[in-house]
Amino acid sequence: MTPPAACYRRDRRLIITCIFLALAASPGAAQLFLGAEVGPDAFMKSDPGKIETDGEDAFAWALSSEVSSSTLYAVFESTTPEREMFNYLRGGIYRQELAALLLLSEKTSVPFKKLAAELPKAGGFGGLAKKHKADAMEIFEAAGGLKTAADLRLPLFLSVSTAPGVQVSTPAALSTNEKK
Repeated sequence: MTPPAACYRRDRRLIITCIFLALAASPGAAQLFLGAEVGPDAFMKSDPGKIETDGEDAFAWALSSEVSSSTLYAVFESTTPEREMFNYLRGGIYRQELAALLLLSEKTSVPFKKLAAELPKAGGFGGLAKKHKADAMEIFEAAGGLKTAADLRLPLFLSVSTAPGVQVSTPAALSTNEKK
């Protein structure tokens, strides 16, 4: 049996050694980020990240409802112009810019695909319209009206949750809710 004084010294040495080791550790090592972190929700199941595209998809459908089918087929050279518009919207073309390019393509008979490819090189829509001898302001103003009309139809094409107790806010639903 070891005397109590010896245990005390051994414990004391162990504590002092641990304190010195802790003080000798570099404080920079505690700030080093190795790229792997685990949060409290790391082991919970979750839905994979999805890009919210309902608004762009709905806008493509709403815009296509504002323009004649023959124009859309001619401009986009496709039998699925809505899908083409959706791809351009996801590719970085803004809504009014899409409408303006559509009108410019219709007016100049240049395919939309070619105009969209030339847009960055032309320095914007004004430069592109000038290159194809069209009035940029007139077309952009008409495109604004076309975009506004499509925006008014937009709620008709958005997917709506129909959970119990949830009221739908589309124009058709507003008229039925007002009757109650």
